[in-house]
Amino acid sequence: MRGKRFPDQTDWLSFFEKMPDAGFEKEMPVEYQDLTFRFENQEERFVVNMSLAMKEFSLNVVRKKTESVLGIYDFKTVQHVEIKKDRKEEKELLLILEHHDDFITTIEITFLPSFCLMVKEHFSGE
Repeated sequence: MRGKRFPDQTDWLSFFEKMPDAGFEKEMPVEYQDLTFRFENQEERFVVNMSLAMKEFSLNVVRKKTESVLGIYDFKTVQHVEIKKDRKEEKELLLILEHHDDFITTIEITFLPSFCLMVKEHFSGE
């Protein structure tokens, strides 16, 4: 978890392979912008909203075939976002939430090849 806390504009463009809905604001770091990305894989449609300065990250997932909602995930204590995989057929993010007591919560989100979300608590050892 060393280094930057959030991916920069170039990293997000590479990961989502498109501009956010409202574009990027010039001269302003990404973490101070409200960003929305809409994209899809073979089976699902995704909407990702980020206000990283406010520590907020949300994800809505809908199954394309039936239009049924697979999940609405809303996190308000995001400390760190890391792009774990950014290949044409593999896209994965890692979110690390604020420490609570002696535990750290991580969220692993896979968008490609198929959607998967894992929530884990880890003993921080502090």
